[in-house]
Amino acid sequence: MPAKKEHFGTLPSLVSDTVYLRPASPEDIAATHHWYLLAELENMADRPMAYLSAKEASEAFKQEGESGGATFMIVRKNDKRPVGRVSYENLNSRNRSAEVAVIIDPDERERGYGKEGLQILCRHLFLHQGLNKVYGTTPEENKSSVQLMESLGFKKDGVLRDNCFYQGEFHNALIYSLLRFELDW
Repeated sequence: MPAKKEHFGTLPSLVSDTVYLRPASPEDIAATHHWYLLAELENMADRPMAYLSAKEASEAFKQEGESGGATFMIVRKNDKRPVGRVSYENLNSRNRSAEVAVIIDPDERERGYGKEGLQILCRHLFLHQGLNKVYGTTPEENKSSVQLMESLGFKKDGVLRDNCFYQGEFHNALIYSLLRFELDW
């Protein structure tokens, strides 16, 4: 008799060897909001980040509704523990593109969860949602984000000069993209 496949309560296309993606809930947002507070936000994001309480973040998530994107929890399969979030936004159905982002629990970084979660999401967006392009922006100083995108085959499209203001100075942001035909994993 064949071994019974474990069901993770999500689409099969959102499951990999060690993690799976499931839609985030307002409770997930509240429970993981501290990940942003523990990160060096100013050099991790190229947009202003609101300093919200966990409850405020959860309420804001509820208000967003369908804003041309979705947020997923990256969940470790062996213990069903959320280890990160991955999302897409700015979905452009005409150009078949979307912007992607990822944040990992600071205690779980450098274990490959961000890479695996972003791979699952990109593959899903290309193969099941019909997108042609996914892209992401990051401050030039966010070396881990740059390394992550380059390790997945994202190409640097350009530099957004003096795009981020923090620590009293302007800093460049980089924009990276991956096209469907470049997907080789």
